[in-house]
Amino acid sequence: MVFSLPGASVDLTQSDEHQVRIVNLNRRLSGDYQCEVSADAPLFHTDIRSAPLTVVDPPFRAPRITVSRGNYARGDVIKASCTVDEAYPAPNITWILDEHKIAETVADPVSELDFTERGASSQLEITVLETEQYRVGLTYTSNSLARAYHHEEPSKNHSVVRYTLVPPPSGQFELGCVSTILDIYARQSERVSVREDAPRPASVTGEDSAGAAPTLSLTLATCACAYHLL
Repeated sequence: MVFSLPGASVDLTQSDEHQVRIVNLNRRLSGDYQCEVSADAPLFHTDIRSAPLTVVDPPFRAPRITVSRGNYARGDVIKASCTVDEAYPAPNITWILDEHKIAETVADPVSELDFTERGASSQLEITVLETEQYRVGLTYTSNSLARAYHHEEPSKNHSVVRYTLVPPPSGQFELGCVSTILDIYARQSERVSVREDAPRPASVTGEDSAGAAPTLSLTLATCACAYHLL
């Protein structure tokens, strides 16, 4: 037998003595669901089991990320923001740096009777350390690079996540964020590339990046040849 319940419908074609298929649920039907089994007369022994069910209303769009700058110098502080549309329950936000999970902002708990949709946002500040230049001749493996990302630093302002970063050998890293709800929803933002704004080192061979010798050297050579002829 099926008893009507506002906000939900029972699919009889997919229901039997072992399972009940409920469709068109709204988030207000989140709660504990019970299954009751009763024996026949004369004892009518009864047993009940229950389990929680949360009806998720996911965000309409992917999370949006903004970064204060696309280039950095060592010692700079890069600020980033991740924003997620309203959803139920409120989403959590995880920060991703070069495939590494570096921090997470968890939504505040709410009352079981509060079914209001809520958005989420997280602010990240990355401080690029002023380390010495990477020395020539060393080999950097994936394991050594993973250790270059430092743990999150505690902050009095819990709305801002602060992080310190050793500049990677390439001078470039990618930043993104992922919004998640429980274990059934996850969506990632676009990736943003941030590059080191560093001067090009001088060549020890006297040639520039195009392979041509500097003009000054050519002028001096011409003058030397003219002096010899005189």
